[in-house]
Amino acid sequence: MAQKFVQSSNYNFVVEQAPSFVQTQDGRFEKDGFIVNRRTDNGVVLGKVTERYGVVQNADLVGSAEDAFKSSGLTDYTRKIIVAGQGERLYAVYDFQNKTQSIKGDIVGLRLTIQNSFDGSLRASFVAGMLRLVCLNGMVTIEREIGMTRKHGGNISTVFVAEALAKTLSTWTNSVGVFSRLSDVGITQVQGANIIAQLAERNVLSRKLSEGVAGIWASPSHSEDSARNLYNLYNAVTQHLTHSVEADRFELADRVSRNVLSILDKAGQDSGRLGKLMEQVAIAV
Repeated sequence: MAQKFVQSSNYNFVVEQAPSFVQTQDGRFEKDGFIVNRRTDNGVVLGKVTERYGVVQNADLVGSAEDAFKSSGLTDYTRKIIVAGQGERLYAVYDFQNKTQSIKGDIVGLRLTIQNSFDGSLRASFVAGMLRLVCLNGMVTIEREIGMTRKHGGNISTVFVAEALAKTLSTWTNSVGVFSRLSDVGITQVQGANIIAQLAERNVLSRKLSEGVAGIWASPSHSEDSARNLYNLYNAVTQHLTHSVEADRFELADRVSRNVLSILDKAGQDSGRLGKLMEQVAIAV
């Protein structure tokens, strides 16, 4: 039986590092050169890393980021905390609805996500995103995350966090160009449905996800999505992910959104890719 996905909002725990041991053939235990990251409240091991890997405590990271927000005048926000698994990964999502940009008249607010992990999968970093104000859909960008500490470092520098925030805000400002490009690529209703089917065929969307997205594409919930272009198609994806998936499967929603955006952006700039993406999927009989 597949293990049930676990997601919570409890981030304020402490993680300690301890040597990792392996048992030899004669029954002795020897250090294997690695370190285990272990919660002090319940003893759960969250990851096994190299000795160079420094732990950044969630509470310290969140506190330092929020201090940087205040210093930058970013004081009006809502916050949502997502902790994946037994505490392996943290996503602290901040929405600033009063800091906005326009995408061909569609207003989006600033979304900043703080990432951290104890299993080595994520570095302590900022990630720029957007909140579409007309429907409160969460939108990713194609920009890379900006690290908040030195490589493998466990020490948080106020100066370095402030610099990371400034860089992230710059990437957010520049990222609207991607969505403007998508809105310039007109498609038909049928072509959009074909794209959704192709994404399912390529396992970018599951069958269940594709059905939800297809329903929104066929009957848009907002007049702003009445136009038929790649931007509105991406909005159909984010609407379904935000309101039907994210609450229970944040990481899945984020991964799918990023994969879809990358595919649509590349197709929008390459007529050959776009043509293949719009081809009708053959139905197996």
